[in-house]
Amino acid sequence: MTVRLNGKDYIWSYVGVFVSVGSSAVLLPFALYFLSDEMYGLWSVFQSVAAITALFDFGFSTTFARNINYCWCGAKELKRTGVCFSESSEPNFPLMKRTLTACRYVFLFLSGSAFLCMAGPGTVYISYISRDIFSREVLVAWGLYITAVFFNLYYGYFNAFLRGVGAVYDANRVTVISKLIQIILTILLLVCGFGIVGTGIAYLTYGFILRILSRHAFLHYQGVGKNLEGVRAKADRGEVREIFHTVWYNARREGIVTLANYLANQACTIISPLFLSLEVTGVYSLAVQLTTVLSNVSGTLYTAEQPVLQSAYISRDKPLTCRTMSLIVVSYIGLYAAGMVLIIWAGLPILRLIKPETTPTAGIVLGVGVYQFLLKFRNCYTSYFSCTNRIPYMGAFIVSSASGVLLAVLLLNSGWGIWGLIAAPIVSQGVYNVWYWPVKAHREMELTMLQTLRYGTEEIRKLIQNIVKNGGLKGGRMVR
Repeated sequence: MTVRLNGKDYIWSYVGVFVSVGSSAVLLPFALYFLSDEMYGLWSVFQSVAAITALFDFGFSTTFARNINYCWCGAKELKRTGVCFSESSEPNFPLMKRTLTACRYVFLFLSGSAFLCMAGPGTVYISYISRDIFSREVLVAWGLYITAVFFNLYYGYFNAFLRGVGAVYDANRVTVISKLIQIILTILLLVCGFGIVGTGIAYLTYGFILRILSRHAFLHYQGVGKNLEGVRAKADRGEVREIFHTVWYNARREGIVTLANYLANQACTIISPLFLSLEVTGVYSLAVQLTTVLSNVSGTLYTAEQPVLQSAYISRDKPLTCRTMSLIVVSYIGLYAAGMVLIIWAGLPILRLIKPETTPTAGIVLGVGVYQFLLKFRNCYTSYFSCTNRIPYMGAFIVSSASGVLLAVLLLNSGWGIWGLIAAPIVSQGVYNVWYWPVKAHREMELTMLQTLRYGTEEIRKLIQNIVKNGGLKGGRMVR
């Protein structure tokens, strides 16, 4: 089946990123005002723990979404590595149904594991850090967060499936609606005096709304639900087990890569307080937050174009593969450069007016921005390999992330301060990952950097022209 992206897909991709990024900023002042200092600190911990549990996904949602895309594009079978090139333009619904069945079992296990970890060791940890304020309110709020994490992880795959079949607009729309409901409900419950329990209720509600809307959108997308119902044969345990082993081969590699990325992006923030004051750590942390947001916004097309890149590859459409990669890379470089200028010339002066003692200098933001740019730039190219169902970069990511942490410790011990935290990831990633994977990808695609810049610029211009011409509703790009 042909995967299409139109103006709505691109527009809602950016809306989804801005709402996700801006939700914390919107809720922050309300949480500060309506929660006590202790409860606000506990709320921050709840959010951090909930974010960490996303690691329990361990790459399965990405891998399943990719394989759903292969089924949607007509693949006859799924492979542990590489792809079975499509000879048909019709979706393989029997294979898709077996894949969905396997996915349900996998995510039931993953969400159950996360639930047990949060209900057991997690509860002990929360009880300890909140021992001075521990009450029924804290226990109820924590219980709501545990339940929410379970359901969010268990049913989160529906949103990934939407992206797998190319329903980028639907995936972002349901995320935006669910997140807005969470924001509004959190504010209302805080105003009504529900305190930290209100934040838990809103978080749980967000998960249920996201699940209901994602499932409905997926089953009603181009007749997916009816066609799946038309598949009479049920997947037996042997077929489910076979699909699990097929997906697990790369899913565990995706999971390890996710952990490596977490170390590359967050480890320096964690070790910083061991060597630097909390005030200095706060300055560094703010620079990381600013540039991380910039990286996520600049990489919006990187996320949106994944199903197109997968579909183009499995259909052996080499010209579109090259042009899609070029669009991803050039849009990321251009948006990141423009965003960095905006942060330095407008963002930092505004932050200095609000809280000058924790605002980083332009030099620090630029330094942190360089390594954040390199991390996502390298990912733009490794996404090409993951779209071909290969994860050859796992070992290199582990080595570079671990060496970056060790180098940061050495530089901090040598008195480099914040600049040690900045230099370590730049050096560890720059030695190999930043240049090797782009070179390897370009060689496979037989695409030069000059062609990348030319194709990417042309695709961006066509995309903008089509969106403007069609009012943002139909203009865009498509496979084939």
